[in-house]
Amino acid sequence: MTALVETMPGANTAPPVLLLQGTGGTNREILTFGRRLVPQSPLITVAGRVGTGQQRQYFRQTVAAPATPQHLMTEATWIRDQVRQVCAAHRWDSDKLIVVGYSNGAAMGSYGLQHGLFPGRLAVLLHPVTLPGTYDQDLHGRKIWLSGGQRDPFVQAAAIRQMAAVFTARGAQTTVTITGGTHNLTPGEVLAAHDWLAANLSVD
Repeated sequence: MTALVETMPGANTAPPVLLLQGTGGTNREILTFGRRLVPQSPLITVAGRVGTGQQRQYFRQTVAAPATPQHLMTEATWIRDQVRQVCAAHRWDSDKLIVVGYSNGAAMGSYGLQHGLFPGRLAVLLHPVTLPGTYDQDLHGRKIWLSGGQRDPFVQAAAIRQMAAVFTARGAQTTVTITGGTHNLTPGEVLAAHDWLAANLSVD
């Protein structure tokens, strides 16, 4: 397995968590964050293949040059394949996968969910960037928690609500948390995500 993919062990009976990083994030940072969110679960992080170091991400997008559908599908499919390999090797149940993403990674998580590439029932999308395209994937049975900041210069709160509406229209149950913060995560936001996951895992 390459350095782009790292894991952290947990209870084999707990649902594994796929952690998708923001631009420039590191495996260690996102694994530590994931452990705070879901203390018992095995963790998997798959880093982006675009750029290096502080510019590493899953896709590159600007107003003038949005990410292409072909690139997004290639990267999301590659992530899915990495997760399948890891789960098979460790005997983790990929059908119970929880998707957690921040910013660039949250957008990739959203894309994978809406194309049926990422299995599981629960997802946490923190400040997801909006990607081009339309989707018709049936999301009944999914529960998705989304968050944003009123002063986020990259992802408007209205865009978060619009993304949630798209998920809802496809049958998912959504929860939206908008803080007064910027693009950085707030302690209250992280606690809310933790509590939402704990509540939903307790009824699984």
